[in-house]
Amino acid sequence: ALEGRRRAEIDMARWYSLSPREQQVAALICLNYTSRQIGARLRISPETVKSHTRNLLAKFELRKRVELRELLADWDFSAWR
Repeated sequence: ALEGRRRAEIDMARWYSLSPREQQVAALICLNYTSRQIGARLRISPETVKSHTRNLLAKFELRKRVELRELLADWDFSAWR
């Protein structure tokens, strides 16, 4: 239980290290949006989405979008829809 709490605190600190745009992209990734869909929703290019994705994954020390989804699976991103 203690390890779970520590991990949650680390994840929250990493979340707050993201820029507001990176948070938007991360939330939409967790809602299973594609780069193209995220770009259209945020009015940015898919390449810009990919750049934000690379940056936020690095901050979470992850390599793939699916790892982000798994890590934040219990977070509620419904307000981002």
